[in-house]
Amino acid sequence: MSIPINNLYNFVAQTLENKFLVKYFYPWGKKAFQNIVDNEEDSPLDWHDRQTLKYNEVPVILCHDQEPLDFDLYNDDRLLEQLSGMPMTNYLVTHLKLDFKNLNLRWIHPNHKAKHWVLLHSELNSPQVTQYESTGLFKCAYWWSHAVIALDWYRFARYDNRLVDKSQPIKANFLVYARDTTGKRAYRKLFLEQLQHIDSVQLGSIDTTAVVTSNSSATYNPQDFAQTRCSIVLETVYDQRIHLTEKTLRPIACGHPFMILNGPGALETIRSYGFKTFHPYIDESYDSEQDPEKRMAKVLAEMHRINNSSETHQKFIWDGCAEIAACNKQLFFDDKFIRHVQTELKRNVHTMQL
Repeated sequence: MSIPINNLYNFVAQTLENKFLVKYFYPWGKKAFQNIVDNEEDSPLDWHDRQTLKYNEVPVILCHDQEPLDFDLYNDDRLLEQLSGMPMTNYLVTHLKLDFKNLNLRWIHPNHKAKHWVLLHSELNSPQVTQYESTGLFKCAYWWSHAVIALDWYRFARYDNRLVDKSQPIKANFLVYARDTTGKRAYRKLFLEQLQHIDSVQLGSIDTTAVVTSNSSATYNPQDFAQTRCSIVLETVYDQRIHLTEKTLRPIACGHPFMILNGPGALETIRSYGFKTFHPYIDESYDSEQDPEKRMAKVLAEMHRINNSSETHQKFIWDGCAEIAACNKQLFFDDKFIRHVQTELKRNVHTMQL
């Protein structure tokens, strides 16, 4: 995704009082070693530059906060695949002879002298985090990076009157985006199969001329939100992890009610930032269901229940949800929200014993 993100990591660096060399993946969504750059520039550092005193001793914070963590992707058995094409590959193979083992993401700078690197991530209740910390090479810190990203991407939703245009006809109760159904998102295939038995669903954009690409995450279509009642958010991962991305924040920014398929406790996490969710109008017991299949079934059952409610009761549901969604939108664009996220980042990193 060709979206500039260097300002995001300048924000991270300044929030942490410029005490760390901040490394991150560029362009957006890439995961290879050659895509890890420093916040000082938007191109990979030369291998020899990394061997200077500055880069060997400055505390490092590595931002793996755009995508879910993937420990196995950087294991030694996939090392040469990851290092392919990088200037340091021949040096590592010829001179170090791969004597360093199990450095995982620290293979980008194997001679760095710090005992620990800070691994900045964006997931909670995560076995991946436990796996990284068990190496003894990383201290993991959570922050909601997508909150800052979404504030940038959806900033014009704050002023967009088309999102609340009551003259537009309602096409469906539920809006569902499901662009990718591969990899970690394969669970969406099962959801879409079961969705065939649910009425009043708008699958994809109402605008049939819209071209859907990887950049679509950074946009919103006001018609989609004005002509539906509730978003069904299909998050990037669907297991025990809570990983809330722009997919969840887009309906919040657009003042749209939502249900979400993510890890158990996702709604509770959203509420911890001051947002409200939609109980009692929507049965949100699915959020505490540990079994992913049962959790999905509960979401589908609630969609079915609402669709089968009387017209009068549906109006009660959607009027109540819309009032909550309007409050959430106001909070999203309030400075105190970004301050909350920033304070959490600072606290989670500074409380570490490095």
